[in-house]
Amino acid sequence: MNEEKTQKGIFISIDGSDGSGKTTQIEILVKKLRNFGYEVETISFPQYGNKSAGIVEEYLNGKYGHADDVGPYASSIFYATDRFDAKKKIEKWLNEGKIVISDRYVSANMGHQGAKINDRAEREEFYDWLCNLEYDVFRIPRPNISMLLNVDPKISLGLLEKMIRKEYLEKDNKDIHESDPNHLQKANKVFKEIAEKFDNFEIINCSPENKLLSVEEISSLVWDRIIPHIKTKDKLYAPDFKNLHANQAKDEKYSLKVEKVFDNAKLPTKGYLHDAGFDLYSAETKTIYPGERSIVRTGIKIALPVGYAGLIWDKSGIAKSGLNTMGGVIDAGFRGEITINIYNTSKDIYTIETGQKIAQIIIQKIESPIIEESKIDDDTDRGSKSYGSTGLY
Repeated sequence: MNEEKTQKGIFISIDGSDGSGKTTQIEILVKKLRNFGYEVETISFPQYGNKSAGIVEEYLNGKYGHADDVGPYASSIFYATDRFDAKKKIEKWLNEGKIVISDRYVSANMGHQGAKINDRAEREEFYDWLCNLEYDVFRIPRPNISMLLNVDPKISLGLLEKMIRKEYLEKDNKDIHESDPNHLQKANKVFKEIAEKFDNFEIINCSPENKLLSVEEISSLVWDRIIPHIKTKDKLYAPDFKNLHANQAKDEKYSLKVEKVFDNAKLPTKGYLHDAGFDLYSAETKTIYPGERSIVRTGIKIALPVGYAGLIWDKSGIAKSGLNTMGGVIDAGFRGEITINIYNTSKDIYTIETGQKIAQIIIQKIESPIIEESKIDDDTDRGSKSYGSTGLY
C-alpha cells in the first residue's frame, strides 16, 4: 500500500462512460481550481504516443481482435504498465502539494474490463486482483477521490459519432470499446457497480431522463462533488493566496451568450461604460394597474458562466414612477426566457411599451461554501442582538 501520510497534495481521477465529456470537464475544473489559487497538474491515460502505451494502442486499434478476444486480466496488465510508467511523475506532483487530476485511471479498467465478466462474484474477484496489482505490486498513487461521469449508452454512441477523429486510430475507426454497443451497455452497468462498491467513488448522472445535461450543468455537479474533498484537508492543504490574488487581478474577460426568443427582442446593453448592470428591455406592451403586479417578458435567454449569477434589480427610470421589480436570481444552469416581475406601487396606471427598459441584471461571481452543521460561538460584541440594536443616530 502507498504511504499516504507522505502525500501532501490531492489526487483526483475522472472516469466514466464514453462520450461523457471528461476532457472538457477536466479543463473547466482545472481553471476553477487555479482561479482559487491551487496548483494543478493533469495527466491522461492511456499516455498515447509514449512507449508505455504502445501495446494499449495496438489493443484498442483491434490488432489482437475484438475486445472480448483479449481477457480482462491480460488487457488490464497493458494499462497497468502504462500507469506504472507515470508513477514517479504523479508522486512528485503530489509531494509538491499540488492537486493532480487524471483523465481515466484504474476505475476505467474496472469498468471496461469488468464488462467482459458476466458473473458478479467473478467481477468482484477481478476488482480485488486489479487493486492488488496496481496499488500493492506496482504501488501507484491511490486517488483521494474517483469521479465517474455516467451517460446512457445510447446517448454515448450518438455523441461518439460526432467526435473528432482520434489520431491514434487507423482508418478513422472508433476503438474496439467504442464501436461495440453491447460492450458500452455492460460497461455502463459495471461503472455503477464499482461506484457503489468503493467509498471514495462519486458517480454523476449526466443524462437524467435520457437527456444529456449541458456542459455547465455537469461542471456544476462535478464542482459540488469535488470541493468537499479539498475542504476536508484545509488544515493541511490551503491555496496559495498570493497566487489567488494574482489570478483574480488578471481575470480575463468572458463573453455572455444571449439568444433572442422573439425577433423584436433587444439584447442587454449598458448606458455607460462603467455601469454595474446591463439594461433589460420589454418584448411586449403591458399595462399594470395600481397595486397590481405583472410578469413582463424580455424575449431573451441568457447562458451565464458557471460560478456566476445574474441579480435582477430595479431600473431607476421606471422606479421613480413607482414601479419596482420583485427581484430574482438567474442561475448559471437556467435556460428559460428571462422574465421580470414588476409591481406598481403608485396610484397611476402605467403602460410598459415594447422596447422599453424595465430592469437591470448585475452579473456577479458567487461562492459555494460547504454547509457544515456545527456549534456556533455566540460570544461576539453583538451576540444575538437584532433589529435596532445600534440605534438610529
